[in-house]
Amino acid sequence: MILVLASCKRENEIPVLTVTPSAPVLAVTSGNVITFRITGTSDKSNLSRLLITSKRDNDFTVTEIDTALSGGGLNWTWEYQVQHAAEPYATRLTFELYEADGDKMSTRRTLSVSLGAILLTESAGHQFYSRNSATHGESAFDLEERLPVLYTVDSTRRDLQDDPVSASETEISRTWISPSGGRMVRFNGFDYANATNVSVRNAFDSGVPVEELTSVAVNDVIIVKLGSLPANVSHYAAVRVTDILDEPGSADNDRYTFNMKWAVFVE
Repeated sequence: MILVLASCKRENEIPVLTVTPSAPVLAVTSGNVITFRITGTSDKSNLSRLLITSKRDNDFTVTEIDTALSGGGLNWTWEYQVQHAAEPYATRLTFELYEADGDKMSTRRTLSVSLGAILLTESAGHQFYSRNSATHGESAFDLEERLPVLYTVDSTRRDLQDDPVSASETEISRTWISPSGGRMVRFNGFDYANATNVSVRNAFDSGVPVEELTSVAVNDVIIVKLGSLPANVSHYAAVRVTDILDEPGSADNDRYTFNMKWAVFVE
């Protein structure tokens, strides 16, 4: 009887913390929001603090919630958005509930994160001109900003650029290069209408990336992986060529018109 009483006393010396979902390992999808129900009680003193931290794989510990409490009970709902990534990963969430005298109880949940597919939106009617146009200097395109740019701007912004054989050519070159260090894959069998972030990345990975793309034609679908970005960022664009204007005898108004969808992964 003495042992039983002592055991009960020890259990009451720390706060009681319950977190649902209660499974220690949760299978989740990147980008989704998980709702946690957090309840706690204290038998001997007031609650003082709730601390929630996250640690992704071997990365640094991040404080998600650190809030002061009062009273002997806690009943709280917390929503957590699972980070996007280029590869599956795991995140450990640690929940700690403190009493006013410093005693605490903690519990953990490990999120096993898989990659979810997100249907991409489209931006239409983009253009850039022939490098040999004497009236339009916007012969390059910044895919990250989705804007035409001059061929004289910093190369990191020129994700696509027209590349004629010589300065005297009046026919549009139909050749694209990427001064920013991007790579291109022509993939005309790609399901552009139903493109997702995952399908765009997979399409690029399944092809042979090139630095220079020749014979660009209307209805081509070109998957571009942008260059000049931080090492932990992968930015893809699916470009569908809708028109190529090539006026006889002059390059001044020659231009490419295209629609695009894009996906960004942060590891």
